[in-house]
Amino acid sequence: MNIAKICGLKTEDEIRWTAEAGADLGGIVVFYEKSKRNVDIDRAKELVSFARGLDKPLKMVAVCVSPSEEQLEDMADAGFSYVQIHGELKSEVLSNAPVPIIRAFNVSNMAEFEKYKDDKRIAGFIFDAGIPGSGIGFDYELLKALNLGEYNDKPLLLAGGLSSENVGHALGATGLKGADTSSGVENETGEGKSRDKIFAFVKEVKK
Repeated sequence: MNIAKICGLKTEDEIRWTAEAGADLGGIVVFYEKSKRNVDIDRAKELVSFARGLDKPLKMVAVCVSPSEEQLEDMADAGFSYVQIHGELKSEVLSNAPVPIIRAFNVSNMAEFEKYKDDKRIAGFIFDAGIPGSGIGFDYELLKALNLGEYNDKPLLLAGGLSSENVGHALGATGLKGADTSSGVENETGEGKSRDKIFAFVKEVKK
């Protein structure tokens, strides 16, 4: 079964919709104030607790950029199931992480995947466009050089400009078994998530 992840969640309603739609993971941006989706770590803890208390609990992912060890400890204390790391992944962070790491990286930098593909400390990968969270996609031909079938034991998620309209084609073109979106399920105003778009996206991923 394909994995669906909805990122950039900021409210209880958005988390409830994500769980009801049948998504596997929900993402909350923390420690990255440049993002309009950033959530204070104390608020994030409340949202994670809410997600755990649902009739169908939702596993939550802390989405961050170049985190410190102290920040990882805070994410662990908040109850996150995974930490999704963009930017720099410091060796001490990787070695001492109290929460399983999902490594996100620019697909044009395949050396990053080669570096971590066999690392048992990495729980999964996200293949993202050049500017994470931008809603911009990329050339899926870039993934064809990788023998991704060897790594089906770890979640491999595609991200970057995905919506219900194009995610089916994207998964078919890349052979990946999971997809992640944020801007693709936002309201037309660009603020907050659309319940209908979340349900439509998850449905397409799960086909």
